[in-house]
Amino acid sequence: MKISPREMVLVWITGTIALMGLTFLLCAPRIKEWKSFQAKQSEINRKIEVTQNLVSQAPKWDARLAEIRKKLPLYAPEKDVTADLLIKIEKIATAHGLNLISRDVEKETVKGDMYELAANCKWEGKLESLVRFLFDLQKEDAILDVSQLSVSPSEKKGLRGSFTVYCSYSRNQPGGGVRKKPETKVLQP
Repeated sequence: MKISPREMVLVWITGTIALMGLTFLLCAPRIKEWKSFQAKQSEINRKIEVTQNLVSQAPKWDARLAEIRKKLPLYAPEKDVTADLLIKIEKIATAHGLNLISRDVEKETVKGDMYELAANCKWEGKLESLVRFLFDLQKEDAILDVSQLSVSPSEKKGLRGSFTVYCSYSRNQPGGGVRKKPETKVLQP
């Protein structure tokens, strides 16, 4: 049996197409996997860059934290801060015509060497009184912070709702000093 040149060309074309199809079937999953690895690698590189950027900013943020800590009120270890917080909130609310219906103080929480106390308050008043009250609380820097503010219409005084005020402060150590930031030690191999 003799193969004509035309048949030989058809065999070569068919073989080439079959080889290309087989190559595609075998390599397509590997190409997708390779592209997936490239995407993951670029994402990891981006995260590394962001992390390095944040680490390089650490001294700036440490200085800013130290500055804010200087503004925090300092209390004795045994002093109950609840009364001081409620007096401060009531004074600001009264100054702006905001009526505090109820005040419920949560248990003190410790966050590192700082302390936090939350007061849940229900209020009634006008919008202008609320805005001025919130503005004065915001002027207290890091000491007072409002969270979970709710507002609804009221028949009596215009608006009513609730909010939570978080008060941050620090305490003296029992020996009379203020807690210091623990030193970070680098271990040498």
